[in-house]
Amino acid sequence: MMGKKITGFLLAVGLIIGGIFYLESKQNQPDFKLQVENGVMGVFHGQEVMPPTIDLAQAEQETYVLGEADPNAEKRIYIDLSNQALKAYQGDSLFMEAPVSTGKWGRTPTGEFKIWSKFRATKMSGGSGADYYYLPNVPYTMFFSGSGVGASRGYALHGTYWHNNFGHPMSHGCVNMRTVDAQKLFNWADVSERITIYGKAPG
Repeated sequence: MMGKKITGFLLAVGLIIGGIFYLESKQNQPDFKLQVENGVMGVFHGQEVMPPTIDLAQAEQETYVLGEADPNAEKRIYIDLSNQALKAYQGDSLFMEAPVSTGKWGRTPTGEFKIWSKFRATKMSGGSGADYYYLPNVPYTMFFSGSGVGASRGYALHGTYWHNNFGHPMSHGCVNMRTVDAQKLFNWADVSERITIYGKAPG
């Protein structure tokens, strides 16, 4: 009888602990959907930050006309972790280059990836204690997966309003971009666009 009670108690404890880990892992994952929360303050490492106001009606009008590049040429995005820089090409033509901030509190993966989803804005949250972040209206988000990294991991290129330290690692694993650069890339890149990430982040 005592053995059954102990077994039942241990099973209950296991279910509680498993539930806590499940809820925590769910909390730390991005929502993977279009989500706009205008007027809600964000938090990044203990500091309140003001998210941008997202106007979806205006967003639908955003377009980019590529200049001299061959419109049928393959598009490629390269991210150099060593130099914290992004370059995007269409064929042999350089479309843009920009400084980025990659993983400091979490490693940005290296390898070959593809954009699997794009959202004009979404919410990102995670971390704990001093590393906690809650960031509504993350603009121009492009989630990517590949090289053994599943979509559920939530890695993305996206605009960033909570710091201005581009060119230096500052993220939890995503590729932070200035919002103006992320907007330009977002309007140019299609879902399934290829991304190559290489090098080693400083520090």
